[in-house]
Amino acid sequence: MASILFLVLGDMTAAIMGVSFGGDSFGILKLGRAGKKSLEGSLAMFSVCCAVGFATFGPIRLREYPVFFGALTATLTELYEPFNLNDNLTIPVFSSMAMQWAFHRIQLC
Repeated sequence: MASILFLVLGDMTAAIMGVSFGGDSFGILKLGRAGKKSLEGSLAMFSVCCAVGFATFGPIRLREYPVFFGALTATLTELYEPFNLNDNLTIPVFSSMAMQWAFHRIQLC
């Protein structure tokens, strides 16, 4: 559920913030494979994904670790679109794999 929300809310926020404010403060720095992504959009996506993750996994102890890695993976997947696949397919898959890995790591503690 969290990885789907990362896609819906995070990708939407990245697009809105990137179009509205992208290039204002860091106009020279263009990210992504084609240089069409902005730092402002990526930071907005990371922030929204962290907020969604903290809300979703609220009662879980040490939730910061998997939420950070899930949000980072979702942001980097949206930024670079690995395997030339649409990020609508890859964001939920990769972010859920990253969170599963991180939850497994904290379970061992």
